[in-house]
Amino acid sequence: MIEPQPERLQRCALLVAYDGTDFAGWQRQPGERTVQGELERLFGALAGDRSVSVVAAGRTDSGVHAAGQVAHVDLPAERVDPEALLRAARRMCPDDLAVEALVPVDRDFHARFRATRRTYRYTLALRHDPFTARYRYHPRRCPNVERLSLLAPLLLGRHDFTSFSKHNPDTPNTVCEVDRAEWRAFEDRLEFTVRADRFLYSMVRMLVGAQLAVEGGKRSREEITSAFAAPSRDHPFVPVPGHGLSLIAVSYPAAIFQTNSSDSLQRPTTV
Repeated sequence: MIEPQPERLQRCALLVAYDGTDFAGWQRQPGERTVQGELERLFGALAGDRSVSVVAAGRTDSGVHAAGQVAHVDLPAERVDPEALLRAARRMCPDDLAVEALVPVDRDFHARFRATRRTYRYTLALRHDPFTARYRYHPRRCPNVERLSLLAPLLLGRHDFTSFSKHNPDTPNTVCEVDRAEWRAFEDRLEFTVRADRFLYSMVRMLVGAQLAVEGGKRSREEITSAFAAPSRDHPFVPVPGHGLSLIAVSYPAAIFQTNSSDSLQRPTTV
């Protein structure tokens, strides 16, 4: 009797963008619309109506957007025609989700564990604009970017970020290394860009909230430094809303996607 041969699978890396407003985050949840759920439904259909798992570089929270999310999926090798798959995926995506690139990769590639850096951007609106309100947080008062810029360097380095995160039992390691933290001012907005080897649950929103509280005189600069010295979730930092946050880039040891776009356009770098 001839034993049936196991199906040969091809791993594909995906470059994904989405408007997180109407998603309950990345991770699949029963009864909720999620980015992972939509992509697994889409690629399951393209794989011949079978179950597939789509793994992301980072699990974004409810309402958080992405311009440069990276994920991977294993598909039957005989169905992997990259250009045809990409065209079909783009055609099947809902309006608030886009598969921007699809590239076959080695089986040992892992979107999450091979990533070396993630970059997030948080945007504050300086005035109310209904056309950007889904993507920018408009605080009650206008922050001073010079004062914020003096606080951002406090976040650089390798620290225990327990004080700037919400509890997640799946993430026992709370140490992260931040190598970029900066504020930039534009005519109608302020942008905080932060890059680290990894991020904790709600970490970026907590860091922005802490800086705004200090800049506004509600908390002291020393409370940020003491939060690193004595990590605890008892620190009184409040996260800003999720809709101002976007995952803009995921970096890997070698380039995966060939793209002509730049960070200024909120597209990813992979080096």
